[in-house]
Amino acid sequence: MRNTAVTKDTVFLQHDFRLFLLLAVIISLLAGQIVYAQQGKLSEQRTDYFKLISTVEYTAHRGSESRQYRHQAEPWFIVTTIPQADGQRHYHLITSDLRFQNEQSQQKYENADEINYELKEKRFMTGVDADLSALQKMNNECIRTIRGEAPKEVGKTWTCRFNLGILNHNSLPNELKFTVTSIKVPTDKLGELVAVRAISDPFLVKAAAQAGGYGFVKCRIACVYLFGPREEDVYVSAMVFLADTKMDDMTQQYRYEFGTYKTDANAGAIDMNGLGLDLEGFVKKIQLTPQPVEVKNPCCPPFWVQSEIANAAQLASACAAVACEQNMVNPVSNIYLAAARVYHLQQEYLLVPTPSERRVCQGLKGDVRGIHSMNICGEREFPLWPLAAIPLAFTTYHHHDKSPYKP
Repeated sequence: MRNTAVTKDTVFLQHDFRLFLLLAVIISLLAGQIVYAQQGKLSEQRTDYFKLISTVEYTAHRGSESRQYRHQAEPWFIVTTIPQADGQRHYHLITSDLRFQNEQSQQKYENADEINYELKEKRFMTGVDADLSALQKMNNECIRTIRGEAPKEVGKTWTCRFNLGILNHNSLPNELKFTVTSIKVPTDKLGELVAVRAISDPFLVKAAAQAGGYGFVKCRIACVYLFGPREEDVYVSAMVFLADTKMDDMTQQYRYEFGTYKTDANAGAIDMNGLGLDLEGFVKKIQLTPQPVEVKNPCCPPFWVQSEIANAAQLASACAAVACEQNMVNPVSNIYLAAARVYHLQQEYLLVPTPSERRVCQGLKGDVRGIHSMNICGEREFPLWPLAAIPLAFTTYHHHDKSPYKP
């Protein structure tokens, strides 16, 4: 009897084990199909589109004299993402509406309407075009040296710092510090988006004065990126870089702004109706200027704008973008590399300015459904910060000699 009971128990155990094994196989197959579907989705080539508005302005005042400069470009970009076998992704950006001054200007930069680069694990960049190589280095060093980890929950504020000492520039400060904030933004059709804002502490850039010697330019950068729920979707971005100085006995201000918004294949803005009103005040804090500078006495910006400050604006833009991208899978590099290429061509006076006199905030309000009714423009210009208001840490530089600027 005992042996019979044991035999029965063994039969029941074998039956239960076979059932368990069958269920495990079914679950494994289903899980494999899910993983495969996800991998298939991530491995697909995709194409995205975005509009860029880039403005550069300079004003100078001395007594009753004043000078102004303004340039604006509005190219449209097509972004193709091509997954690679080793997990990298190749990005190809192209635009057909960069309007060069003449044929010689266009020939100066071969393939100026294209950008190619790859992103490796953890967003490290490689293979970028030669004229943007400094931003590749900055992007990678920002990721390596960033201090201050972003919280996993949306709706938090944190600080992060970037070490600029590794770049060995005699004009840049040792460090950039950002205050970063994220919020959730609901929409009617796109689901819940995430907006991330980064605002830098003021920092000083050492620059060559026109009258000889060196002076300091007080700078600040702020940006907002609006990320979508789908991987690699950046729906809207806006950036402001401001530089103030009183070198050469003139009150001078230089402002560089860009904004982007996602479009369809026909360059029409994506419908973003139903955007939460929290976005209005969130963007307003970066102080996008509400009105363009009126150019009454045109001039060209001085040398320090075209060298030290242009370089600082590019590098600070990369740092700000990386700060916003923490804990996001979206490659903001598509945005700031495209903006950097256009900005570089603007600095070289190679592009015909667009006839539009609208500012970045006016462009976003006018073109993007969902932002039409929002007052995202700043109320005033940033003031000239007194030198004493800049932390002492920002007056420490890598080189204390009088050598000229070294790119």
